[in-house]
Amino acid sequence: MAKETLLEMVQDILSDGDGDEINSIGDTVESEQLATIIKQEFLMIADQMDLEHHKTIKRLTATSDTTPAQMTRPEGFYDIEWIKYDKRLTSGGAPEYEQVTYLPPHEFIELSVNLRESDSNTVTMAVNSHSLNIRNDKHPTYWSFIDGYDNIVFDSWLDSLDTTALVAAKSLAYGTQRPTLTIANASVPDLPQNLMSLLRNRSRAMFFDLYKDGTTKEIDKRQRNSEVRAQRQRHIAAKNRRKLQRRTPDYGRK
Repeated sequence: MAKETLLEMVQDILSDGDGDEINSIGDTVESEQLATIIKQEFLMIADQMDLEHHKTIKRLTATSDTTPAQMTRPEGFYDIEWIKYDKRLTSGGAPEYEQVTYLPPHEFIELSVNLRESDSNTVTMAVNSHSLNIRNDKHPTYWSFIDGYDNIVFDSWLDSLDTTALVAAKSLAYGTQRPTLTIANASVPDLPQNLMSLLRNRSRAMFFDLYKDGTTKEIDKRQRNSEVRAQRQRHIAAKNRRKLQRRTPDYGRK
């Protein structure tokens, strides 16, 4: 079953409110206002529901030679669950991705201050208001956030192989990519089919509240029912994931 386009949603909700018939979102001010509401409600649902199909693997972004053990997350990429780095010791051969362990900032800083700057395998790296001691003779073992959610710092890099800094192409991170919705006729909200009715009913209720005489009892009822169904589906999905995790063997290294 094909999902509705943004134009079709706008036309449907305008029809409920006895609005003008349109052939394009840009035809009237009212249709543009409604499209903006749908976009805002879409982003709210995506953030609130923490949807599995918005989770993906991304490369981190390298910074500069002055911050060799620091990388940044791609725009809109958040809730990072794990980071891996290619830890092979030669430039040839197949990649050898291994997990880099997350440390809370205070533990990461404690690790850093225990390194002696005078040691030949230790360098100082400035991260905003902090100066961190990091090693330059091994691949990273730990990572953390220091001074903001965008800056990801690592405890080391292997300068004999990654000459000037950690390499973006050797990084893998698993997290949530926040979706976008362009206000265009053919745009389709990136939501599961079961959440499309929630998006439509939330948008309808907000549109009527802002630009009509308020929501009717029927509109309120539709929205509440959509919210209940969405939450129920969310709990079922979470329960199934937990069952799957219990059944799945753990092949991780100890």
